[in-house]
Amino acid sequence: MGAFQKPYIPPVIKSENINTLVSHVHSSLYTEPKELNKGTTLIVGGGNSGSQIAVELSKDREVVLAISHKLKFLPLEIFRKSIFHWLEKLQLLYAGTDTIRGRIFQKRNDPIFGKELKQAIKSKDVKVRPRVTEVAGKKVTFSDGSSLEVNQIIWATGFVPAYEMIHIDGAIDKKGKPIHNRGISPIDGLYYIGLPWQHSRGSALVCGVGRDAMFLTDIILNYRNLDSKTSI
Repeated sequence: MGAFQKPYIPPVIKSENINTLVSHVHSSLYTEPKELNKGTTLIVGGGNSGSQIAVELSKDREVVLAISHKLKFLPLEIFRKSIFHWLEKLQLLYAGTDTIRGRIFQKRNDPIFGKELKQAIKSKDVKVRPRVTEVAGKKVTFSDGSSLEVNQIIWATGFVPAYEMIHIDGAIDKKGKPIHNRGISPIDGLYYIGLPWQHSRGSALVCGVGRDAMFLTDIILNYRNLDSKTSI
């Protein structure tokens, strides 16, 4: 359950040139600035975690943010109410994968919520570079051919699925993801809850998992009732 399972770091670090003076930390393990190496810090990844860490660290050091797509910003509040209030009210969080809106949202990168990073970039407290292609010791090379020496790298590069605990033929596809339709596995009696985009953008969020739970509850209860009648 949930979207945050195995931290992912892209295979761009040259292991034969690992420099002990450079610290590599995944964003999921980041706690506070004083735990990091001092000096120039590179944050890899253009999601909300990376943007929030970049803003915090920019207060006491040089910060560079490497991204692979154009950043899009949304306010945290609209008319003094959380943007998630409006997303929920407009049912945008619950557009299913079988709808046009749902398919469009799946293809888009998540927006950055809040204006802090946008302001930090404008004031040049956070500098932006393109995608990282190679890390060799302290030297980082970007997709435009430019390079930079850093003392600290924070990998805000997300997570990958981890379902190795499921040893059932036909349950997992070649990419390591569960085979299912709205949480219903083709394996008799196997169900999932909390998967990213199990049915909608909200499926792996606290605000949306309940809808999938209700759907599966009805399916499971009906299945049990049918099974009990068949056995009789």
